[in-house]
Amino acid sequence: MEIDKIKEMLEYRFSLTPELPQKRHIIFWYDSKKEFKDLIDELNLENVKIIKLTKSIDKKGELIYTNIFKTKYTLEVEDTNSNYLIYSEYPRVIDSENYLLDIEKYSEFFEADKSAMIVEELKLDRTNYRFGEIIREYSSFFANKERREKLIKLIEKPEFLDEEEFKLSILTVISSAKILDIGEILKNIILNRNKLQDIEKWMNLDFLFSEIKKKFDVEVNSFEQFLKILMITHFYCELQKRPHINLENYFKGRKNELFIFTDSLLQNKQTSEIIRDEFYNLAKDLNIKEKIDELELDDTIKGTAFEYFDKVIIKDIVEIFDSEVIDYEKYKKYIEVRLDNSLWSEKYYSFYKILFTINDFFKLKDSLIIEDRKELRGIFKDYTKTYFLVDNIYRKFYYYYDQIKTNELSTLFNHIKTKIDKFYEVDYLEKLLALWSNKINERENLPQQRDFYKNNIEKSDVRTVVIISDALRYEVGYEISQKLRKEANVKEIKLDGMLTNLPSRTFLGMANLLPYKKERKIDLISGKVTIDGIDSQGTENREKILKATCEEASAISYSDFIEKMNRSKQEEFIKGKKVIYIYHDTIDAIGDKGKTENNTFNACEEAISNIVNLSKLLSSLGVVNIYITSDHGFLYEKKEVEEYNKLELKNRKYLSIGKRYAIYEKEIEEKACITLKLDELYSVFPEKNQRIKASGNGLQFVHGGASPLEMIIPLINYKSGANSKKISKVQVRIRESVAKITSNLTKFTVYQLEPVSIKNGFLERDIVVALYTGDVRVSDEKKLKLNSIEENSVHDFRLTLSGEHKKVTLKVIDVESGDILDSKEYDVSIGIASDFDF
Repeated sequence: MEIDKIKEMLEYRFSLTPELPQKRHIIFWYDSKKEFKDLIDELNLENVKIIKLTKSIDKKGELIYTNIFKTKYTLEVEDTNSNYLIYSEYPRVIDSENYLLDIEKYSEFFEADKSAMIVEELKLDRTNYRFGEIIREYSSFFANKERREKLIKLIEKPEFLDEEEFKLSILTVISSAKILDIGEILKNIILNRNKLQDIEKWMNLDFLFSEIKKKFDVEVNSFEQFLKILMITHFYCELQKRPHINLENYFKGRKNELFIFTDSLLQNKQTSEIIRDEFYNLAKDLNIKEKIDELELDDTIKGTAFEYFDKVIIKDIVEIFDSEVIDYEKYKKYIEVRLDNSLWSEKYYSFYKILFTINDFFKLKDSLIIEDRKELRGIFKDYTKTYFLVDNIYRKFYYYYDQIKTNELSTLFNHIKTKIDKFYEVDYLEKLLALWSNKINERENLPQQRDFYKNNIEKSDVRTVVIISDALRYEVGYEISQKLRKEANVKEIKLDGMLTNLPSRTFLGMANLLPYKKERKIDLISGKVTIDGIDSQGTENREKILKATCEEASAISYSDFIEKMNRSKQEEFIKGKKVIYIYHDTIDAIGDKGKTENNTFNACEEAISNIVNLSKLLSSLGVVNIYITSDHGFLYEKKEVEEYNKLELKNRKYLSIGKRYAIYEKEIEEKACITLKLDELYSVFPEKNQRIKASGNGLQFVHGGASPLEMIIPLINYKSGANSKKISKVQVRIRESVAKITSNLTKFTVYQLEPVSIKNGFLERDIVVALYTGDVRVSDEKKLKLNSIEENSVHDFRLTLSGEHKKVTLKVIDVESGDILDSKEYDVSIGIASDFDF
């Protein structure tokens, strides 16, 4: 140490006011290592006299002090007022041989070793000699300048630091935590287990374990033991069950503190994966898998710390669904809880979504009655109101099944899949299509696709965009309308159905949506329609047809508008236009090819996303009137079409043939088919869901036939802009109750005030609930989904309170916005907690 540093340290000591009855400072400095003997003569301390104790060899050859008595006389007789520094380059002698002992007892000592230098460097209290002892004890930590600098930055008020805080500060630096908090220190150790080795090397683990004891009231002798306590305590607190007798040794201490700390690790993005892996390895030793297997589903549904929970829950719910004795609302709630709270919800997302669809499937199956209406109009109304949901659920089931089918758990769904296939083919399609076919001659009494332009575009006085998506069947259109209601700026949205011409093919459907002045000429044999002399195939020709009716009209493909134009070009394209047709082709492009038809339902999801986003984009570009429709629908069964569902026509003199129709010059009859007159020609159509044996693409995705799935297309009219009845999320209120908490584990209730209803403008809301003191969360956090279709529905939950508090506040927070929707203050009055007041 430089002399000026020594001087600074000493001057500080001499500047302090002497403790009564002393009137001056006498400081002894034993420099036994002789590190500073060359500097002592250079010291020039203001108002301080320096005496160097000297030694020489006596007659016996022993080294003795030579000025001890003189020093004693000076201090006690000659000069009793001056400050003195008594320096010796020799070790202090034992008390029995120390002639200055009586003076030392009312004097002070000074050290200028490394520990004292560090005390000065850290600006700690120089009068607290325990700091020096701590520094010497952890000398390997302080040997590094970088670590000392981090410690200096961490300690905000070193002059007020006590010994415990000093040790905690050292632990904080070693663990790379940001604040002096044992929870943060433990979190950092979990993030990087090398930190544990550093603590052991530079500090030893005793202090860490003592801090764990102070925080959680558990004594541990290894970090692994502590992790086991965290795991078991969280496991049983979450399930609200007593621990297995073999695990009681790990279920102790402040359980609520341990539970909330563990839960914070599991919910934290930084630590979640690591702590889950730690628990997975520890669980093997403690047979946790066996303990989970013993649980009932009502308990298992609460567990989050192990992936095995999700596997067991999925298996149990599938078995319940397979029995078809289902409490639909109960299991819907269970699935929602898992999607919201499972730490593996992303991995098992498709499994839980498929469980949703199975729940909806059995619920609809139980209530579905396909009635034999007197008129086709009645079947049309039933389909557009209810029946289409069967197609929607069937599509959703297989969309998610395709995503899980390579997972070993997918075999759990095999039996249910067989049930769904049988119901869809036999109980639904065969019945519905037979009824529809029986009354198909009444089809002219239904809303017709060919009247679309006349009824919707011709008299419109605002700019209108028509999105036409190839093979967008009614149920997919329904989903688009639902998503637009939720996601878009909707002033008004309406979904209707229209009927295609027969055969339900693209060349006819696309032409039907266009205007004409004089005539439409349909050639069913060549598959060609001319409108006022213009071929209706191709975007360029369709634009010519539009312009013949409305000069300010245009047509463009979806890919050209989205992929080849930036926003400024899109604005320029729309500018000055009155009518714009945008042609979209995702479903038909995938489904109509044998090699890719298996991806039809994926294509439907892509189409939904494309069209919703396109609609929102058009709205942002100033388009307020948008129609979404299609040329035709489709019939699709995921399983391979059986031989009995393939028809071989006896009469081979057809003029044109497809998988779902055949056109003849004269009226003919074919088994399992209906024959319809189409202008001057005749056509046969399978009566049910059979496919005609014909060359060409695959058999799963078909259209052209006379089923409602192929003929009924959606007509969505989306008007964007401010809504007089604005769409909003449901509101929530905390239930009025006694404002007192008397247990660490407390039940609370919130009310969802409005029913979820798109029609009435109320959307579901995701919330989190927790207890706070100020802005500090002092309980675990629960996620709830407010999606009941009932008014003033009740949502119950339990929260575990951590720590000691006089008052806490329950806060209800919107997940998306972070807004506090409601709050309530509670007095806390907890008596002696039982083993299960966690």
